[in-house]
Amino acid sequence: MKEARSKAQGILAAADFPGEILTGVPVVEIKGTAEAVVICHRGVIGYEPEELRIASSLGPIRIRGAGLTIFRMNRERIVLHGKVCSVELGEKPC
Repeated sequence: MKEARSKAQGILAAADFPGEILTGVPVVEIKGTAEAVVICHRGVIGYEPEELRIASSLGPIRIRGAGLTIFRMNRERIVLHGKVCSVELGEKPC
């Protein structure tokens, strides 16, 4: 099992792929103010045009903005379009 994980990590590193994917830790990418991508999610908790709440291994991810729409979603990734104003991770602020 360790050997398979090590090989997979080597392949992901060679492909410049985030290693967090293997451990289930969410990756949030913000592309300007027009797009957000969440990788390794556990589903949508709540959705409104001003706020999207996503379940993750670190607790809820809250993305706030205006005109937010789920552009694409599958088991691993959610692509959100609209004006992204803020992203919060977990239940309580740091």
